[in-house]
Amino acid sequence: MSFSPSASRVTRGQIVTLGLFVAGLLLCLVAGLSLLWALGFGVVCFSAHARSTGIPFSEIVRLLLRGVRRIANILTIFTLIGMLTGVWRISGTIPMLIDWALSLINPTFFVLWSFLLCATLSTLIGTAFGTVSTLGVVCMLMAHTAGFNEVLVGGAILSGVYVGDRCSPMSSSAALVCALTHTDIYGNFKRMLRNGAAPFLLTCAGYALLSLLGPEHVMPEGATDALRANFTFNTWVLLPAVVILVFGLLRIDVKIAMTTSILLASGAAVVFQGCPLATLFSTMLLGYHPPLADIAMLRGGGIISMANVAAIVAISSSYSALFEKSGLLDSFEHMVERLAERVGAFRATTLVGLLTTGLSCNQTLSIILTRQLCAHAQHNRREMAMYLENSVVLLSAVLPWSIAFSMCSLTLQQGAVIIPFALYLWMVPLYWCLRSRNVHQSCPRPLFEFFLAKKHHRV
Repeated sequence: MSFSPSASRVTRGQIVTLGLFVAGLLLCLVAGLSLLWALGFGVVCFSAHARSTGIPFSEIVRLLLRGVRRIANILTIFTLIGMLTGVWRISGTIPMLIDWALSLINPTFFVLWSFLLCATLSTLIGTAFGTVSTLGVVCMLMAHTAGFNEVLVGGAILSGVYVGDRCSPMSSSAALVCALTHTDIYGNFKRMLRNGAAPFLLTCAGYALLSLLGPEHVMPEGATDALRANFTFNTWVLLPAVVILVFGLLRIDVKIAMTTSILLASGAAVVFQGCPLATLFSTMLLGYHPPLADIAMLRGGGIISMANVAAIVAISSSYSALFEKSGLLDSFEHMVERLAERVGAFRATTLVGLLTTGLSCNQTLSIILTRQLCAHAQHNRREMAMYLENSVVLLSAVLPWSIAFSMCSLTLQQGAVIIPFALYLWMVPLYWCLRSRNVHQSCPRPLFEFFLAKKHHRV
């Protein structure tokens, strides 16, 4: 495709507008202010640029609202995710999953098991922060007590909690990717499992090797005694998690699956845990607040826990229609397309994802900006969904100043030294960078497909 010089030339107005926005982001980062202030400032900057191009103010308002309406469905999903993560805690579902998971651990392969267990829980509940603040904390406490290498275990936990963030039907980032690419979340889930299998197995091999290189340890006893003492465990308590798995296999709408799971977990909380209805509703809204310090790691969840990310998504999404109308990012999109023609669409998406994450320090905003900038690099919606999940969603957690890493770091009390050992976060983008082709393909097609395509072309 050829471009006119005017279409690919970056204007002074574009540079000034984006420069002010980036300066606002950096100021908020340095001052420790909420990203919402920078995003609000972005609305002012981008609206001013649109007005300078001749777009009436009333049209600017309509464009901002149109951008928000595009992701109305995902805001509903965010609300359900918040309710689910809260009620799964108070119903005993997450405590029982943790108790069951830790009973499987072989101390010889503690690093590997930490990764596998965190990966499993994050896939079930779809939240990296929810996983790291529950099972991740327990694994790190056990590593500290037993004398395991805490840096290796911290890297394994960081890897595991983002497995679900990448592909789980319960994941807010996966839901955002679906909304941006207009793809089906269960279809994406199947594709993510398939194209992530090789990197996952390579990661497991790496952690198995790292486990064997360390000294042999004995697991501390009574790691889950506090959970057993405060919750009643039985088959019914696990039913909310089972429903999510079964409904996913049947490809039932994710909102129906989560609503059903919330209702079942609510019943388990009232019947088996003796939870008053007022406390149950409060947990759905404000999250679970453990009554005892022994189970403090279970704190969290609730609709309120999704408020910040929902606001970020809503404001960031309001930009999209404004960008399209004003052409603010057109020149940069053409630059990315030319880059994709040189290095391959996936590699270009990965580079753009690193850049947007480094500037925004936020996974949600970087996903939205990367999708916008790479719009011309890959027109296939399913391929673009895979590109985003295999690059920016994971790489947002390997930058020390990113919120995606800093939240996990604070929870685990580990610094940036664990980042090199977060093997999965590196393995997936590296694997697909090596496999990607240079012309808008994510990976080489099978040989027979290549010859069929050649034959069809000759005909």
